[in-house]
Amino acid sequence: MRICSKFKFISRLINGFYLWLRRYSLSTRFFIVCISLCIVPLILATGIVFFTSYSRETDIYISFTQQNMVQTSNNLFNRLMNVRTDAIDFAYNSYIQDFTEAYGSENSSVGRVPVTEELVHSVVGRFNSTSDSAGLIILSPDGRPCYVYNNQNRFYMYFYEESKASIMENVDHSGNGYWHYATPEDYYLKSVDWHAPQTEEPVIYYALKMKRLIGDESVGYLIMTLRAGILTELFSNLEGDGASTVYLLDRDGNIIIHTGEEDAADGADWMEYLSSVNSSKIEVFHPKEMFDNTLIAMQMEETGWYVVNVIDGGVLSQIALNNSMDVITLLLIMIVLVPCVFFLLNRTMKRPLWRIVNVLNRVQQGDFSSRIQDQGCDEFAVIAQSIDTMSGKLETMIEQVKRSEKQRQESQIELLQMQINPHFITNTLNMVAWMADLQQQTKLSHILQSLSALLNRTLRSGRDFIPLSEELDYIRWYLDIQQYRGIASYRLNVSIDDSLLDCLLPPFTLEPLVENSVIHGTVAGRGFLNITIKGFRTKNIVELSVIDDGCGMDAGTVERLSNTTETQTSRQHSVHGIGIANVQKRLQIYFGTEYGISYDSMPGCFTIATVRIPVRTDVSDETMDKGKGWENVPCDDR
Repeated sequence: MRICSKFKFISRLINGFYLWLRRYSLSTRFFIVCISLCIVPLILATGIVFFTSYSRETDIYISFTQQNMVQTSNNLFNRLMNVRTDAIDFAYNSYIQDFTEAYGSENSSVGRVPVTEELVHSVVGRFNSTSDSAGLIILSPDGRPCYVYNNQNRFYMYFYEESKASIMENVDHSGNGYWHYATPEDYYLKSVDWHAPQTEEPVIYYALKMKRLIGDESVGYLIMTLRAGILTELFSNLEGDGASTVYLLDRDGNIIIHTGEEDAADGADWMEYLSSVNSSKIEVFHPKEMFDNTLIAMQMEETGWYVVNVIDGGVLSQIALNNSMDVITLLLIMIVLVPCVFFLLNRTMKRPLWRIVNVLNRVQQGDFSSRIQDQGCDEFAVIAQSIDTMSGKLETMIEQVKRSEKQRQESQIELLQMQINPHFITNTLNMVAWMADLQQQTKLSHILQSLSALLNRTLRSGRDFIPLSEELDYIRWYLDIQQYRGIASYRLNVSIDDSLLDCLLPPFTLEPLVENSVIHGTVAGRGFLNITIKGFRTKNIVELSVIDDGCGMDAGTVERLSNTTETQTSRQHSVHGIGIANVQKRLQIYFGTEYGISYDSMPGCFTIATVRIPVRTDVSDETMDKGKGWENVPCDDR
């Protein structure tokens, strides 16, 4: 049912579109077709090319970005491992441990321990121009700075108390080394005699707890900072063509460094996606809140930080648009050419079409002599030739109709002149019956009166339908005449309700059935034949039955009569030339094939012929008045 309803909806939609198109002229429809067949496919092709190019560029860019991210992550990891190695070496250096232990011992009341040459040589020797480590900060167990060294400038880095306490707490909590970064709010630079302004860049550092070489006792904290230029150096290779921005985020989503514009995004908004990223693979996301941007993320194993690349979909769209410029240019050319081609084609179609329309208008006004005379070879020429042929035939037919009408009028005049002859016969029969009555020839007078009445009613009955009462009069007159043949005595019994006497039926519907009973139902030597006519109504159906108690018919005859056609025998014994087949045919023409005559009979017992017709009582329902010429002719009836 759902499929049928969908098909019906589609059918109604197509019909509605068709009716909408028919509201416009053929030129407009042709223009719509041109646009649909030329420009619309190009627009679709442009869209397909654009989105295909956009998808391809996105895939290429994502693949390229993933490779760069992996390479950058590996490089950064190696640099961090170098710093971590330096930090571990410093943490277990005997000179540094001795110095830190002495600095933080209770015996150092002033908290100052002289820096030995061995300590300086150990630190300076470790730092060189190629080192990834930028500086060193050694804290006592209680957080006092013991030793600070900077390999890049003469400023020394110091943490504020809150930041320093946080570093020590995180190191104690982790138990191992701790990677983090310091923002300008966490540290300050200090020279020998003055404070330097705060730096604008974050500083990545590795902090760990210094333990004795023997035993597990803590002697202090060591903080190793990463050289500042490393991040800029690594991330500068990811600038690309401006289609993406690379971010380095810590575990909490704080942005450490990024490429691109200064107003970076808030990394905390991405944590719902980054939380599902692990160090084993790179994940690609398409956040709804970022519109058409793509988020690519991976996690570094050592630090747990995230390298995030945000690809700008707008830039990729511009690249895809540039790749689609050839198709767009072709589309613009077609937009210009299609109307020009349309007007040329429209002219070749419109001129012959208007010639056809003009000739048809003349034909509509009655001028059938107009001709198109199109000498072309296209479909319009075929239509024009057909219209010319049709006009010629119509002109010939109209001339024939005029001649036929003239002949019909002449024939009607002749018919009116001949109508006096049959009425002369009826008048003569009436006169003979009157003379027989004067001579007391009662039987002859009765026969002539019945014959005259039957013939007169037949000549004047030009109607398609008559009341049932008139049909019964025909039957009575016919049986009156048959009584004097001397073959048998015919007894008529009519059992019909008075309400049915006004029902209309075609003339001579029951009378031929009575004739058939008289001719074929009379039993030789019996001397009489009972004929009963019954009628009853069921809703809007009237059934009239003619029943005789004659010789009856076998089953083969009944079947043959049910499928009979008009035969010569049925015409020979019919007073009016109306046989049984004729009655059946007339009834089915008037009322339909479900109506007509049916038979039932038993040999030697009875025959029943039943007429089934619809109820009609209004004379105005008659379809035609065939006897219009006969009704106006006077007749001297008695």
